[in-house]
Amino acid sequence: MKKIVFAGVGVGAAAFAISDMVNRELSPVGETVSRFVNAGAGWLVPLGLVAVALAAAALTVALARTGMSRAGTWLLGIWSAGVLVAAIFPADPPGRWDNPSVSETVHGLSAWAAFLAFMVAAVVLTRAWPRDALLTGATVAVVAGMIMFVITLVDVMVARSLPPVVGLTERIAIAANLGWMALAALRLPRNSK
Repeated sequence: MKKIVFAGVGVGAAAFAISDMVNRELSPVGETVSRFVNAGAGWLVPLGLVAVALAAAALTVALARTGMSRAGTWLLGIWSAGVLVAAIFPADPPGRWDNPSVSETVHGLSAWAAFLAFMVAAVVLTRAWPRDALLTGATVAVVAGMIMFVITLVDVMVARSLPPVVGLTERIAIAANLGWMALAALRLPRNSK
């Protein structure tokens, strides 16, 4: 299971990074990752999302087998399912916050549920683990990343009073989540290959 988690995290991170590099027409600072599905190499976004969903599913199964917190593993499973749904239903092109399509609405709601479930799962599962300073630090990063992302996303959708940095804060939140997943996989028992 560890190899699947590491592979999924790696493919997801690489797909998102390459998408940012090759699609110069969109700003990774101002636009969320999912908006890049509408750019030149748009296939990289669903590829990355599916990879992350599979990694999360593998981590969920591995943690459940160890007897880890049932609530935490269920929440991690919600993260996996939400990311997969977000991969299936693409986001709208940039600038359409006011009149979302059905696909955008499903994408957005599943992504919100996934991000929230992951944040709570990270807190619950970290508390259930034996004391681990690195994992605790990663959990703090997950919570801080989510708070920053929520503030900037709500601002973009409602007030538009802050500089447009929602893409940057989302990437910070995603990086924190992927980092937490990798650290959690490292801490799995040896027999969870």
